[in-house]
Amino acid sequence: MSDEKIHPNQFVKRVLPLLLGIIVVVLLASVALAQDGGWTTPVLISTPSEISWFPDLTVDVYGTPHVIWCRTEPVEYGGLSEQVMYTSFQGDRWKEPNDIVPPSAEIVRNAIAADRSGNVHMIFGGSVRGILTLYYQRAAVSDAWSAAAWSEPHLINQGIAYMGDIALDSKGVVHVIYDDTRQNPQVYPPIRADIFYRRSENGGRIWSTPINLYSQPLTGSARPYMKIDANDVIHVTLDEGWDRLSGARPDNEEYHGAYVSSMDGGQTWTEPYLIEHPDRNVAQLTAGSDNESGVLLVWRSMSEDYERIFYQWSDDGGRTWQEPDVIPWIFARPFATFDMYDLTTDSAGHIHLLAVGRSTPEPKALLGVYHLIWDGERWSAPTRIFAQEGLYPEYPKIVIHEGNQLHAAWFTREGSVWEQDVNRVIWYSRSQVAAPHRPVTPMPTEMPESTKTVAPTPAPVPTPTLYQFNRDESGLPSGLHTESDELFRLVIALFPVILLIGVLIAVRMNWFHRSR
Repeated sequence: MSDEKIHPNQFVKRVLPLLLGIIVVVLLASVALAQDGGWTTPVLISTPSEISWFPDLTVDVYGTPHVIWCRTEPVEYGGLSEQVMYTSFQGDRWKEPNDIVPPSAEIVRNAIAADRSGNVHMIFGGSVRGILTLYYQRAAVSDAWSAAAWSEPHLINQGIAYMGDIALDSKGVVHVIYDDTRQNPQVYPPIRADIFYRRSENGGRIWSTPINLYSQPLTGSARPYMKIDANDVIHVTLDEGWDRLSGARPDNEEYHGAYVSSMDGGQTWTEPYLIEHPDRNVAQLTAGSDNESGVLLVWRSMSEDYERIFYQWSDDGGRTWQEPDVIPWIFARPFATFDMYDLTTDSAGHIHLLAVGRSTPEPKALLGVYHLIWDGERWSAPTRIFAQEGLYPEYPKIVIHEGNQLHAAWFTREGSVWEQDVNRVIWYSRSQVAAPHRPVTPMPTEMPESTKTVAPTPAPVPTPTLYQFNRDESGLPSGLHTESDELFRLVIALFPVILLIGVLIAVRMNWFHRSR
């Protein structure tokens, strides 16, 4: 056996970098695991025995999450009864869901937003008054559970409408977008829908004249989506081609997305920027902003030839764009007619994407709800929030509160979305990210809460019904942690190991010294 001696300095130079490398790898792997564990365990917030879908959520100025969705209930002779259900998190648990609008024979699509004056604002569609229309209502956050607390419905559209979106800017102005035919879509040839915009500067009492954001008489518009950034720039996207109201499709079977924005509160709009990559089958176009000059677009193709989710980035407010690219480490789900992506932005300017997707391109791969972060240059690895065999997640929604608190909701179904007897339920989860905390300052309201919208008297509102069910957990833990907290704990946990390595090195060096 060789008795060659190694100088202590050589030992340190050879072994210490290896040990440090191992520690770094462990740290990075643990940070990734901490990121995966950053979301609370998803909790069921709808009644399990009911058909619940199309959720939307907001967080009020006091930090309370509010969620609404459509409940579908079969009735006699094969018909359906659709209602908007509402719940909020109070104390340490979610309230029992309650219906807050009269029943409709058509699917009710809804959206909700909160202002800084203690109110929630809602738009909802459906055939509450015999025809597919869109209405606006508002209520104080403390009373929103009761149907009687909501203002009288104000008709938003002028023809036939199916769905829309709602948002408020920093001044409390209410902005809505929606699809509208302005005529009966059942005539032949069918009248295609366009996407329209309106705003109200006094809490929904008076509304601006509708503006057609993308007039295309030969194709229909669907899936309107809107975000308002910290500078009150309004970002709107839509899918062009398929018409949800009439079912009409373009003669050439080509579909694209369109993005428009407004920098003056919705008075004027940019020319549409069209998305036609990777083919003319674009769907689920979504927009987000870094609250400065960065604009992010996310979409997918309906074609089975393209399994990825695509994005495009502009660093000058949408005047010029980088080349489209694919989001790494995630694959698009098999196309679902009603699915959407959603984006929100934290106080550090990072844009958060919530999407239903797959970790592999296999058609039967398990579908999950994934969270990814765009920092202006690269994407984070996806964090899977939810996945369960036999359940198909869809229609994810995400909002942020006080700069770093994420809230998410989605629905799952057990089979085809077209099957009326397939169970559908609403889920909720929450997280916190390593971005600065930005407290929300309440804004005094200029209107008394009792002010009602000037509108025709609505149909009688039924007495709210309580749906009793048990939950073992609230889904909102008393303390949320960030990835930085996990890293700090990891360093503390590894400190004894690092100390032991140092002692071993010292002993080894002394042994070399004695062997001279």
